[in-house]
Amino acid sequence: MLTSSSFAAIGPAPIDSGEVKINYPCSILDQLQKESEESLEVIFFETEGNKLTELGLNFRYRKNSSLEEDVTLKFRPTRDQDLMVDEEIYSDLLSSPHGELKCEADVIYDKIKPKFVSTCSFKSMGKDLTSDHEEFLKMVKITPLTLSNLREVKVNALRWKLKTQDSFFKKPPSIEVWRFRNECVLEISAKFKGMNNAIPCLKALKDLVNFEPSPIQGNKTSQVLQTKSR
Repeated sequence: MLTSSSFAAIGPAPIDSGEVKINYPCSILDQLQKESEESLEVIFFETEGNKLTELGLNFRYRKNSSLEEDVTLKFRPTRDQDLMVDEEIYSDLLSSPHGELKCEADVIYDKIKPKFVSTCSFKSMGKDLTSDHEEFLKMVKITPLTLSNLREVKVNALRWKLKTQDSFFKKPPSIEVWRFRNECVLEISAKFKGMNNAIPCLKALKDLVNFEPSPIQGNKTSQVLQTKSR
């Protein structure tokens, strides 16, 4: 059974970087200047009643066209609040040789006011969860999950780099298309460092793409799992 638990040494996750994200209609895909195409097999694991999502947790397996595999647990607070972590476990996972801990902000486009969502994730190469994934669950105050009786939700995905000469972007923005059921989501995203750069990065990305964003914004995973977007 999945439950939340509490720890004594907790504090807000240190977040000073992240990713801005804008959804666009899939119909514009052929008009984008893109390069470095890569196919992805993405599988999400979830209970029948979306209990993991209710806890703010996503469990994802991914394999790219080079047959590299990774497993990620990602946590988002289910309410608008600080992302609190066990500080000792956080420090240990930062130096883990078995995977990568990342805590950052997702900045979601909105015509009126962009939405900031704090996230933490732990990713390891391979196809199996590790003991450090279990530590990650403890870090974000969720007891270890049981992998039995989880449903699989599969996504066909393609990813590219967006061509640009704009010096604002240290790395080219990413284009990602997810197809699932009879739906399609096209997300264009860009990384930023320093929270004061979040809004300028979002504006620069929108100006660069120069198409009207989709009326439906929010993280792709929520749409795949048919849950309310965070």
